[in-house]
Amino acid sequence: VHLMHTFTGPREPVNVMYPPWLMVDARRAWMSKVEHANSTISRSQRKLASAFDELGVRYEVQRMTDDGYYSMGIYLPEYDIAVELDGPTNYYQAGDTLSSRDIPMVKTAKTKLRDFLLARQCARVVTVPWFEWRDVRNAREKRTQYLRDKLARAGFTVSSKQIANQHAHDQR
Repeated sequence: VHLMHTFTGPREPVNVMYPPWLMVDARRAWMSKVEHANSTISRSQRKLASAFDELGVRYEVQRMTDDGYYSMGIYLPEYDIAVELDGPTNYYQAGDTLSSRDIPMVKTAKTKLRDFLLARQCARVVTVPWFEWRDVRNAREKRTQYLRDKLARAGFTVSSKQIANQHAHDQR
């Protein structure tokens, strides 16, 4: 409720009246959830962050948005990009086939809303689906190329010089 009123603004009037206490409680509950999320960093998220080290891209883990309503999994300040590693709960399978490999994964409405709200806070939102990350996470070349491709699709290029500088730094 709080975010709906905050982000829809006066352009889209809401004709439902909520008691004042509900807005206060909704905001308090939301902020408590954000603070908890800000303190939790998964092993997969650490691995993803280390891949940005390999690319020579500066990042921040669990950075709060400027308004404090969201904690971005990984934030790339040079590019103003939020990177979200989406786990299994961010997707559902659409379709009825016998093989689960053939069923396309679809983002949940909650995940789409998160991406929409984050996109209002930074230049781009890049999502890394767990089923894609699983296939590249243990091979350095594959994971760095995967992230370079993701950033390129978002309109940003990681230079070979950045990667070379990082590799030289790693060799020391």
